[in-house]
Amino acid sequence: MHIRSITFFFLLIFSLSGNAHSPSKDKSYIVTKTNDTIYGKIKVNILIGGLKLITADTSYVINPNIYLAYYNAKKKAVYRSKVLPGFIPEKLAKKLSLAEKADWLKCIEDGEIKLYEYKHSNLGNNADNVLDVACTISSVIATSGAIPNIEFTNWYVEKEGTQLTPIIYSSFTVAGSKPRKERKELLRSLLADNGKVSQNYSQTKPFTFKTVQTLIQEYNISKT
Repeated sequence: MHIRSITFFFLLIFSLSGNAHSPSKDKSYIVTKTNDTIYGKIKVNILIGGLKLITADTSYVINPNIYLAYYNAKKKAVYRSKVLPGFIPEKLAKKLSLAEKADWLKCIEDGEIKLYEYKHSNLGNNADNVLDVACTISSVIATSGAIPNIEFTNWYVEKEGTQLTPIIYSSFTVAGSKPRKERKELLRSLLADNGKVSQNYSQTKPFTFKTVQTLIQEYNISKT
C-alpha cells in the first residue's frame, strides 16, 4: 500500500510537470509573424479602441497588420489576419503603391477549405463598400442627422492555392463580390475533388450560409 502511494505521488508530479510546459487551451493568445505564441488575457483597449493582450509583464495591441492570428478564450474563437478583396484590382493597387490593410476575420470552419466571418458596421472604420456608404447617407437623411448603427456580416472562403473570396453576404454588394451564379460555381469548384460532397451539393437547392457551412464541414471531415 505504501509503495502504491509513492508511485501515485511520482506520477502526479510528472503529470503536473508535463502540463506546466504544454499550451493552455483556456488562455487567449496572439501569434506573431515569426509563428511565436504569446499567452495572456484579452481586454478591450479603452484608449484607442480594439483589443489588447495582457501578460504578466506587458501588453500587446491586437493589430491585424502586426500579428498573424489571435485566439479569444472567452469566445472560444480564432481570428486570422486577412486582407479583404478591394474594389481596386490587385495589380492596379500594387502599381499605385496602395498599402494593404488587414482585418481580423473569425474562422468559422477550419481545414483544407476555410470559412471566415467578417462583421462590419456603418459607424466603424469598415465602411469600405458602396452599400455601407449609401446606407450611411440615407440613414442620416432619414433620421435628420442621427446615424443608426447598421451591422453587416459577410462570409469568405479560402482554399490552398486560391484567393480569399466572398461567398455569402448580408449586404447587397461587397468589394470583390461576384454574381450569385458565379459564387455557386466557385463553391462547386472548391468541392470538385470530393465526389460525395459534390453530389450532395448538386442535390442542394438553397444557396444559404447554413448550406455552405455544412458542405464545407463535410468536405473538411472527409480530408481528415
